[in-house]
Amino acid sequence: MIAALSVNLMSVLPLFLTGAMAVQISRDFGVVPAGIAVLASLFAVASMASSAPLGRQVGRLGVRRSLRTTSVLSALALLVAAYSPTVWVLGAAMLLAGSGNGLGQPAGNALVAAQVSQARYGLGFAIKQSAIPIATTLGGLAVPFLALTVGWRTAYVVAAGLALAVMFLVPPDRNRTAGRSESPVPPRSVRPLWLLAGGLAAAVFAATSIGALGAAGGVHVGLSESAAGYLIAVGGLAGLTIRLLAGLYADRAPFDSLRAVSALVLVGGFGWLIMATDQPVAFAIGLVIANAFGWGWPGLQHLSMARRFPTSTAAASGISQTGIAAGLLIGPAVLGLLVTTVGWSWMWLSAAIAAFLGSAVVWVASSRIPTLRVTQHAEGGDGF
Repeated sequence: MIAALSVNLMSVLPLFLTGAMAVQISRDFGVVPAGIAVLASLFAVASMASSAPLGRQVGRLGVRRSLRTTSVLSALALLVAAYSPTVWVLGAAMLLAGSGNGLGQPAGNALVAAQVSQARYGLGFAIKQSAIPIATTLGGLAVPFLALTVGWRTAYVVAAGLALAVMFLVPPDRNRTAGRSESPVPPRSVRPLWLLAGGLAAAVFAATSIGALGAAGGVHVGLSESAAGYLIAVGGLAGLTIRLLAGLYADRAPFDSLRAVSALVLVGGFGWLIMATDQPVAFAIGLVIANAFGWGWPGLQHLSMARRFPTSTAAASGISQTGIAAGLLIGPAVLGLLVTTVGWSWMWLSAAIAAFLGSAVVWVASSRIPTLRVTQHAEGGDGF
C-alpha cells in the first residue's frame, strides 16, 4: 500500500504543484495564471494517450518494473520543470509526467488488487487513490512554505528527490502480482466501460478547476496568496477524509460503488455552485465541499474496476483512466479560457454543470457494465 500510494502520489504531484503555484509561476514567465492552467492540460494529453495501451502492458512488463519506471519519469519531469527556462519547457515536463502517470495508475491498481485481501479492497483503493488529495494538500502548502520563500523552482527539486526515493519502496513481483492483470477486458464490457469513461471525464472536468485554478480563484475573491494556498491544502485534506471514509464503508456495507461515485460527484456539484457566488467565505466553503465530494470518489471507482474485472484490473482501469485523463486535458484548457472570456463566476458554474452531467452518466453506466456474481462482498447493484 505504501508503494502504490507513494508512486502514484509522485506521478500526479507535478500537475498539482503547477496548479497551486500558478500565480507565482505565471509572474516569472509573464503570462496570466489561467495560461498556466491551460499548460497543465499537457499532463492529461500524455496520460490520455498512454493510459489504455500502457495498462495492457503491465502484465508483460511486470508491476515492479512499471512502478519503478513511473518513479523515474516523475523525477525527470519534476527536474525539467524546476529548471525550465521558458513556459514551453514547463509544458514538456507536464507531457513527461503525464506519461508516467499513464503507466503508474493501472500498475498501482494491479498491485493493490493482487496483494490486498478482497475484504479490504475498499480501504486499499482508498489509500492508493489518496495520492490526489495528498498532492493537492502538498501543492497548497508549497505556496506559503516554498514558493513565497525560496521560490517555486525549489518545490519541484524537493519533489524530484522524493520521487527517486519512493522508487525503492516498490516490492518484488510475486506470482499472483505478475499474472494478475494479463487478461483483456471481455468484449461485452468494452462499450459500457467507455460510457463510464465519458461520465468520469465530465466529473474530472469539474474537479480540475480546484487544482488548476483554485488558488488563483481565491486570490481573485480577495484572499492573500498565502491564504489561498492554505485553503487548497484544507480542500485536499477534506478530499482525503472522504476517500478514506468511503473506502472503509465500502468494506463494511453492500452497495454499488459506481452509484456511490455518482452520488459524490452530485454533492460536489453544489460546492461549485456555491463558489460561483464570488464571495470570499462562500468561495472557501464551496471549494472544500467541491474538493471533498466532487474529487473524493476515485478510490470507489478503482474499487469497482477490481471487483468487476478481477482478472483484467489493469486493462479495465486503463479504459476508465482514459476518461479521467480526458477530463484532465479538457478541464484546465476550457475552464482557463472561460475565466479569460466570461469571468470566474461563469467558470465555476460551468464546473457545476459538468459535475451534474458526469454524475448522471456514471449512474447510467453502472447498470450497463456486466459483472461477475460471487458469493461474498455483495455490492448492491453489482451482483457482488
